Amino acid sequence: MLELYHAPISTCSQKVRMALCEKGLGWQDNLVNLQSGEQFSPDYLKLNPNAVVPTLVDDGTVLIESTLINEYLDDKYDAGSLKPDGADGRHGMRLFTKQTDDTAQPAIAVLTYAIGARPMLLAQPKDEVMAMFAKIPLEAKRKARTSVYEHGVKAPEVAAAIKTFIAVFKGMEDRLQNHTWLAGPDLSLADIAAMPYVLRIDHLGLMPLLESPDLPLLAAWYERIKARPSFEEGVIKYAPPAVVEAFRGEGGNVLPEIEKLITAA
Repeated sequence: MLELYHAPISTCSQKVRMALCEKGLGWQDNLVNLQSGEQFSPDYLKLNPNAVVPTLVDDGTVLIESTLINEYLDDKYDAGSLKPDGADGRHGMRLFTKQTDDTAQPAIAVLTYAIGARPMLLAQPKDEVMAMFAKIPLEAKRKARTSVYEHGVKAPEVAAAIKTFIAVFKGMEDRLQNHTWLAGPDLSLADIAAMPYVLRIDHLGLMPLLESPDLPLLAAWYERIKARPSFEEGVIKYAPPAVVEAFRGEGGNVLPEIEKLITAA
């Protein structure tokens, strides 16, 4: 029995759920409430000392880090490989997933908290919010979270995140010049790795980042990945409509400022 500790709208949880669906694997849901700080509970920290989701437990084996979890699932379970054929294709896939982890993940966390989550946090007592931030193990992540909580889209981390996504999306467009999918002719772990970040930009109402006339192949790729049954079952099914609506509304409120950052990038 696979047990998945995850959060409905978490980008890294979305990656793993989509991979599980592509492999035709079932799992037991263990939802972690990130807003209330359940990721910092002693029991959860025993599973994942980084205090993040997702965590997968496979017959007693505890697995963390979404990209590595997806590689594990593809290595262990049949029902079609999610890796390209050939060592060069697999290297390209892994290089992309590493770059995504290194750049897109921290950038999307900045934008999500600066735009989508900040209004909810501002409604809570500041001492409680700061106490929750203090539990974040990584200092850089803790400082970025505090900065966007205090300054919103005026935080310097937001301008840097916008630049990151302009570069990430340009890189995806370049990869799609010669292939239908990011690492070859078939959907792979590279596409699953990228999906949550494109989706989150959409959910935050930051469509000017995606609708550039310079990114036609990325736009077509996004439509293809949204048409996958695994996208509906593993991603959309879990996304609370009220949260998505709130994210889009908050994105609309700050869109003029975001557009200035896009122009300046």
